[in-house]
Amino acid sequence: MSEQVTPAVPAAQETATEPSGAKTVAAGIGKKILGYIVVAVVVLGGGLAYKYLSGSTDIAKAGDCITDAANADDMKVVGCDSAEAKYKVLGVLEGVNATQAESATGCGQWPDATSWFSIIEQGKTTGKFLCLSDK
Repeated sequence: MSEQVTPAVPAAQETATEPSGAKTVAAGIGKKILGYIVVAVVVLGGGLAYKYLSGSTDIAKAGDCITDAANADDMKVVGCDSAEAKYKVLGVLEGVNATQAESATGCGQWPDATSWFSIIEQGKTTGKFLCLSDK
């Protein structure tokens, strides 16, 4: 009589894999970093968009027109064809103080300048000056 031989079933092959916990941690850190980047872009973009959409004088450049207002915070950039336009920006000075803005090398370089408007952060002595003429 013959004996029946059952073929041996090969053992499951083991493969080297990275522990799933390491992948989860790395993916979590990547998602957090991406999230922080997205938030930073949205905040910065939102701030810039607000300045442009609100007409903030912070964005004024030569050739722009601005309104007049009782409070400097209420002045804004408008189209020069607007009835609200009171002043035309002849030039912009950055990082100067009031004495420098009034000098010949400040707003004095624009002979038609009749006034200037300053944008200086509280506690600082220098800032941005808009050299203006009546529209």
